[in-house]
Amino acid sequence: MEEERAKEMVERVIRDFKPQGAELKGSRLLKTENGRRAITSVIRSCTPFARLVSHLKRFALACKFFEYIFEPALAKQSSLFYGSGFHLYVSNFLFAMLRTRDASAETIFEEFSKFMRDGSQSALEKLFPPKGLVVDYTSDPIAAISVFAMINRGVIQEELGSIRGDGSTPHWILDLTTTSLFSVLSYWGEVYDELDVRCDKSKPIEAELDILKVMVRRRDHVRLQMFGKDRQYTFNLIGLPKLVDSTQHPGIQVADVLASAAARAFQQRYWGKADRVEDEWLERCSGCLLEDNVWPDLDQIDLRRRKAFVNAAVLIGLTERCLKKQNLFEGIPEIMAVAYKAFPRFLRDYTAADS
Repeated sequence: MEEERAKEMVERVIRDFKPQGAELKGSRLLKTENGRRAITSVIRSCTPFARLVSHLKRFALACKFFEYIFEPALAKQSSLFYGSGFHLYVSNFLFAMLRTRDASAETIFEEFSKFMRDGSQSALEKLFPPKGLVVDYTSDPIAAISVFAMINRGVIQEELGSIRGDGSTPHWILDLTTTSLFSVLSYWGEVYDELDVRCDKSKPIEAELDILKVMVRRRDHVRLQMFGKDRQYTFNLIGLPKLVDSTQHPGIQVADVLASAAARAFQQRYWGKADRVEDEWLERCSGCLLEDNVWPDLDQIDLRRRKAFVNAAVLIGLTERCLKKQNLFEGIPEIMAVAYKAFPRFLRDYTAADS
């Protein structure tokens, strides 16, 4: 929306609801019933002009685990594994273990986060079981994931070393702010020929601002097809995004209120605690959600589904090849094919045992 319209909206909400402070701040409005009514007013007015993405951070961390621990070893034929949804199987399983507070998964996530943030060698070592430890990787996916990581630690360290470059870990490597900004700008880049972007002051964006230099004065339209989606990847910035003070930019205040309310409502819905007001926020926000949301899908690990059964077999097959020092890729398509055909019999046995 135009700056003048955003200014009018902010002034009207402040006049009608008299919130604390001289600006609209989502985190502050969420604390009171009057503030929540102010949020509802903003959402009803601004969602037609807004686009947003939402991420569950714990699941996003599980996805990062696959990206930095599995992908380096599988890079030569990564399309095979992404095509089968193997990355979703591993990520969702790690997330499910974390959600149920399984100690081994909790340790993996804590140490992975620590290593990615500060390059701690001790944290990396804690990611993997001690040498010689006997684990049942055929029935325990966490054990299989740990064994895979331990055996492939060399290529993992090499990959992470290349990311750090000078030896220091990028501080925001696990943050999703820049990723989210890129998704939103890709959308608006299809709507407008040029984008003049202002963002609320943000340390992650400030640290990674140079990434967007390639999009300054970029007039070509590059499209990508990934995971069954066709979308524009490029956008045309008239300059790098300006990081501004929200007190001087009412549009930023409107965006902050929308983001804060959406985050709160998604969290409440996820934990089954959303009330009537938050349900309305979600309903209205659903119309401006883009496709690049990072949320778990536990169907990906439900062994009553063929896809999950096939990927469980792939994880066991990869772990066996690691232990036997065999080529990681030879025979994997055959494992997929055999598991695919064996699934109906497995499902009958599984159902019979369950009943």
